[in-house]
Amino acid sequence: MLRRLLQVMLLAICLTIVFSLSLNHVIAKEEDAVVRYLRGLTFLHEGNYDRAIEEFTKAIELKPDYTEAYEGRGSAYAFKGNHDEAISNFTEAIRLRPDKARPYISRGIVHLHKREYEKAIADFNKAISLDPNDAKAYLSRGTAYLFKRNLKQAIADLTKAIEINTSEPEAYSNRGAAYYFKGDYHRAIDDLNKAIQFNPKYADAYYNRGKVYLSLGNYDKAIIDFTEAVRIRPEDHEAYYNRGVAYFRKSNYEHAVADFTKAINLKPDNAIAYLARGAIYSLKGEHERAIADLNEAIKLNPKDPTAYLNRGFAHENKGDYEQAITDYTKAIELKPDFAKAYFNRGIAYKKKREAEKAVLDFQKVLEISDDPKLRKQAEEQLEELRAK
Repeated sequence: MLRRLLQVMLLAICLTIVFSLSLNHVIAKEEDAVVRYLRGLTFLHEGNYDRAIEEFTKAIELKPDYTEAYEGRGSAYAFKGNHDEAISNFTEAIRLRPDKARPYISRGIVHLHKREYEKAIADFNKAISLDPNDAKAYLSRGTAYLFKRNLKQAIADLTKAIEINTSEPEAYSNRGAAYYFKGDYHRAIDDLNKAIQFNPKYADAYYNRGKVYLSLGNYDKAIIDFTEAVRIRPEDHEAYYNRGVAYFRKSNYEHAVADFTKAINLKPDNAIAYLARGAIYSLKGEHERAIADLNEAIKLNPKDPTAYLNRGFAHENKGDYEQAITDYTKAIELKPDFAKAYFNRGIAYKKKREAEKAVLDFQKVLEISDDPKLRKQAEEQLEELRAK
């Protein structure tokens, strides 16, 4: 959910800011600079950021104090992912026009993208002091607080943005995200419904609402929303992954594997998709496939204890208890309170007829686990071993 707020919504605000600029104050004798600036806007809108930068640069050469051209060039650099150049251009726009709120918002958005939250909030504070009725400033600051998980302040700012502009879909979507993180799922759905009402093609809102339905256990509705998200944005690997999770929880393994595979094809370094697909292969008894996927998950994220746990389970089901124990032990090293890893290792020791080691692991489960089901299973294993 947070990724979309960074990579999609925030840069979209940059574009909105650039296209909302007024040209009324531009002096007529500088028409050549204006033409270059307008060409830059056109290329920016088309996604041709290099050409946009060229045109904005020519506009600046013709009119060195052209604030809007610096903002446009800063936005083009932001879209290219060149954050330092973007900040440099927005800073120059601020130097030229320190009384304008929008360059502060633009620079704050880039700081937010860089996870420089305090710098971002400082810029948004300045923008609000200059223009207390700028909905984008409250939207942006609310989003920054959302990333900091200051949910109370995030909701307050996003609510203010909605009061100023009652039809702002991003504000509803982001406030819905804040309610989601608070666990207030019904308010989250209400806000996401509003976001979709104001923008029926808002892929992020469908994705976010799908996440809420997933948390509520309403897998059918989650699948519908994730399906709409990928229809609007076919390259959305996270929507495919989460739809796969919904199918998995419905025990529809065929569709889940297809979605995890699609997520991997779209993002080959997607460790969590390999982990999920490997888990399904293991459940289906396809242990070699499971191990291959879990090998890849571990290669991509060698500090994930769950990947070692799942690979250990696949090795155990193949009868390779020694390798299973090695993986369970690694999972415990990474997460010392990993009760499930102790339990699984105990089972592997039991199958190897190393009863004393098995007893120690099952006792450890009882020491650290609050899961009633897991504790009961450990107690049953101990009773069985003691009876022999």
